[in-house]
Amino acid sequence: MFWLKTRIIEGEGSLESLKNETKGHERVLILASGSMKRHGFLSEAEDYVKEAGAEVMSIADLPSEPSVEVIEEFLPKLREEFQPDLLVAMGGGSVIDTTKALKVFYDAPELVFEEIAFIDRFSKPKPVPKLRTPIIAIPSTSGAGSEVSAASVLKKNGIKYNIVTPEIAPDAAILDPRLPRTMPREVARNSGLDVLVHGIEAYTTKVAGPFSDAMAIRAIKTVFEWLPKSVEGDPEARARMHYAATMAGIAFLNARLGLAHAMSHKAAWIGPHGLLNAIFIPYVMEFNAERSEYARRRYEEIARELGLKSAEELIKAVRKLNERLGVPKLNELVDEETFIARLDEMAEKAYRDGLMAFNPVEPKPEEIRELYLRIFRGE
Repeated sequence: MFWLKTRIIEGEGSLESLKNETKGHERVLILASGSMKRHGFLSEAEDYVKEAGAEVMSIADLPSEPSVEVIEEFLPKLREEFQPDLLVAMGGGSVIDTTKALKVFYDAPELVFEEIAFIDRFSKPKPVPKLRTPIIAIPSTSGAGSEVSAASVLKKNGIKYNIVTPEIAPDAAILDPRLPRTMPREVARNSGLDVLVHGIEAYTTKVAGPFSDAMAIRAIKTVFEWLPKSVEGDPEARARMHYAATMAGIAFLNARLGLAHAMSHKAAWIGPHGLLNAIFIPYVMEFNAERSEYARRRYEEIARELGLKSAEELIKAVRKLNERLGVPKLNELVDEETFIARLDEMAEKAYRDGLMAFNPVEPKPEEIRELYLRIFRGE
């Protein structure tokens, strides 16, 4: 099955479509990152909502990592003070994920995070009931794909967990390329590499299909052609990467993700998600290609799309892109003692991650541990 709940509105200046999207609503809550406030996009969005005849309240400067604690802090504002009938998320994937989680507990206050989250693939979460408050997602970074996905990634005690339900997929996404042009260089790099990993993993899972493949391949090709220019701030490259991020989001919404994401979720305490994915992916590709004929064939298909000859050439090209963009080694982000102290826990939790079921190969916990070590040592 190929599925997409979100209507996508794109193009230069498309933020103005918020005027039409908010018509008929009475109270609109906008959750925004600090950068959207600084660059004037938040006040522009507020003006459109007011023009549509709705009351607007904004919460800006959301933390960069969504957590269960942040949700608990904001909920009283929604329930007791404002009671919105529309939620607008304006910012990176973290802001959109925070908004999705807020929707869950705002619309269904009886739910408990531990009962509905995918803690691991061996436990079955309670289903999320029908939710009422719509979400409009306006991404300002180009990576997470959260503007079309049915998942919200939340941290609890430094580990990332997923709430997954079609109920939280945004009703509309507005892709205005003016917003990602404000991204700092490092954010453009990390989020852009996240797009690459979304594309590669979505193309090689056990449930990949022809429609998700089309989105994944287009996203991968865009990254190789445009990401270096996007990192340098080229306006057209920023627009192309912005659309590619959503394409990759549509791909993994349907085809899911694999081992690199399972490992980076459990290593979230080390550094930014997109950066960790970029560090892990060449090693994961080697691991999969050595053990699965299917994975090797799929990597070869990606390679041919890029004008390369083999899975090995593709892995080399991914490594070269990382080098060109100055991606650090894992041992430059964390010291050995701290890393080793948490290694067994990370390997066990990655093994239990729900995404592991979709990876072309199912590794044992000790193989994941060995892979983490190889990556740390840069072998």
